[in-house]
Amino acid sequence: MPGVCTDPKHHVHDAEEFVSAVEAACRKRGLRLTPIRNYVLGLIAEAERPLKAYDLLDRVREGGGPGSIAPPTVYRALDFLLANGFIHRLESINAFVACHHPSSRPHSVPFLICDNCHDATELEDERVVQSLDARARALGFTPQAQTLEVHGLCAACSRAEAAPG
Repeated sequence: MPGVCTDPKHHVHDAEEFVSAVEAACRKRGLRLTPIRNYVLGLIAEAERPLKAYDLLDRVREGGGPGSIAPPTVYRALDFLLANGFIHRLESINAFVACHHPSSRPHSVPFLICDNCHDATELEDERVVQSLDARARALGFTPQAQTLEVHGLCAACSRAEAAPG
């Protein structure tokens, strides 16, 4: 299906590759990826699941980053990464995930979030986004942002739950 990408590993193969792709996108767009922004980005990219804000702050406090990083600095780094489309915020669980398309501009995408294992799949389907936008505009509403998060069980958790035993 054109415009549909449901493979969560489709464009982000590993944390280092992802950070390199973001660094290249920043150079191309004339953006400044400071050491702190890069560090926060790396933590999100390394996480195997969406990284909750408190967990991110704990990881920052554990060290290894550039100097002493205060929470407001982390939030400013997150704001930069969100505004430039390098990460997505999952509103319903207050967590952050790397965007599968680090070289693209900021965009809206629906997410499938497993309530059991907490995995999040970026459901890249432009038709869903365009349909919501068109429906809102038909009602005289001017959309500014979209957040669509579907909660349930991923395929692996569904199989595990259905298995006898």
